Amino acid sequence: MLLIIVDAYSKWLEVKVTSSTTTSATTAILEEIFAAYGSPITIVIDNGPQFTAAEFKSFLRTNGVKYHKKTAPYHPSTNRQAERYVQTVKDALKNMATTPATLQHNLHQFLRQYRKAPHATTGQSPAQLFLGRSIRTNLDLVRPEETNVRVTQKLQQASINTMFREFQPKQLVYFLSGNPRMDKWLPGIVVTRLGDLHYEIDYSGKKIKRHADQIRNRPVREKRMQRTNWPTHDESFKQPRRIHFYGKEHNLRDKTPPSTPRYESESDSYVTGSSGSLTPTNSPRERRSSPPLSLRRSSRISRPPQRFVPG
Repeated sequence: MLLIIVDAYSKWLEVKVTSSTTTSATTAILEEIFAAYGSPITIVIDNGPQFTAAEFKSFLRTNGVKYHKKTAPYHPSTNRQAERYVQTVKDALKNMATTPATLQHNLHQFLRQYRKAPHATTGQSPAQLFLGRSIRTNLDLVRPEETNVRVTQKLQQASINTMFREFQPKQLVYFLSGNPRMDKWLPGIVVTRLGDLHYEIDYSGKKIKRHADQIRNRPVREKRMQRTNWPTHDESFKQPRRIHFYGKEHNLRDKTPPSTPRYESESDSYVTGSSGSLTPTNSPRERRSSPPLSLRRSSRISRPPQRFVPG
């Protein structure tokens, strides 16, 4: 059994296959249609028992249908538009050699072509009047150039819109990794553009797809000019990044500051006087009486840290 519903203005046709004509089954189908297209203001139906029940009237009142009109008994021409479409659907299914197994498929094929074709009364297709646009079917494959024109227009609008972020092929970028074990932003090279906002990025030989919001521009760093007063020898740049001033096996006290003068040897510690006698220049007493050497300390004045105290 079929439940046929037609829009009086646009001639939009809905055909639902049902195995029951009860009020609950009918209201379930209407509820689905109302959810998809909204509730109508006026509904015209015949005098079937499922349409005259109190449950059906309560359903229409709940969904905001203001006028519930019924046709005159034994006068189906009162609702002639719906009756005309009943005959149209039956003829179409008959010409398609419809069986119970192919009923739903043939019905979909018929509705798709009917909704796209211009109507004899309105001069426009039911889809254009009901949806405000023409639906796409297999007939559009005969004219593929129109699809290309639409895609070109969309790309032109995207280029004009300043909210679109664009990247060129072979451009150096950073992209969001999405892997908690890796860095958040990884360097890559744009391979191609997949759509309005999607790009394919090459990262270490791997092709990764990312949205434009997940890509950032990577500026090219210029090489710094070498100063004239910098050392030019290659070995001067081989210094370690961290210098340890004190080794593990040496102590600070064992090291002598480089500024401390060294004592001369005993052979050089004597000079010849006028009487010909040898006079020691540095006696052991003088060595013992010499003040102890002190380590050099920083002359910077240390100040206590200024801590934040909430007022």
